Amino acid sequence: MVKNSLESLIAFHCAPTLAGIKAANLFTWHHTKEDMAGGLIDAARSRLAPYGISMEILCQCERYALIFVYREEMLGRAFTPEAECFLEGYSYAAGSSVAEKLAVLKNRLTLCGEFPHEIGVFLDYPLEDVRGFIENRGGGCKACGTWKVYGDRERAQALFERYKRCTDYFCKKIDAGHEMAQLLTAVPSFN
Repeated sequence: MVKNSLESLIAFHCAPTLAGIKAANLFTWHHTKEDMAGGLIDAARSRLAPYGISMEILCQCERYALIFVYREEMLGRAFTPEAECFLEGYSYAAGSSVAEKLAVLKNRLTLCGEFPHEIGVFLDYPLEDVRGFIENRGGGCKACGTWKVYGDRERAQALFERYKRCTDYFCKKIDAGHEMAQLLTAVPSFN
């Protein structure tokens, strides 16, 4: 990643979501007051929206913002009945909308005494891996990549490779001067 623009960060951290092969990604943006006042987030949001991609600031302080990039329809499918039941244990209402769940997550990020690791469900990680991470406090995993794997290692490794191919593609294209809109109109499958 050559540029340090918001668009480059989105390409680097969120390529699988941009490509439609993952429901959501998350990254921390180190910003200035001018960045926030200048409307960079709103501009990025506007460029992504026509492609079914949304952006939310989950929490922020004076210098950092935790940015959640997602495809609402895909994210809604990540909330399976089993995931809904799991999330109920963390104060999420079963059957609530994606927006309502994101509101609870935002609240938990600001009020909870520790990081809300159920966020893995929002990031489209396998539920068995989210549970495994929480139960094992991040230790004893079978593999580590985009997330820590406690379940199907082979499936996860294949996804990690697919995500890497996707990220490499988006970063090379952005670094070569392509606009995000150009990339989103014809995204390869990365199989």
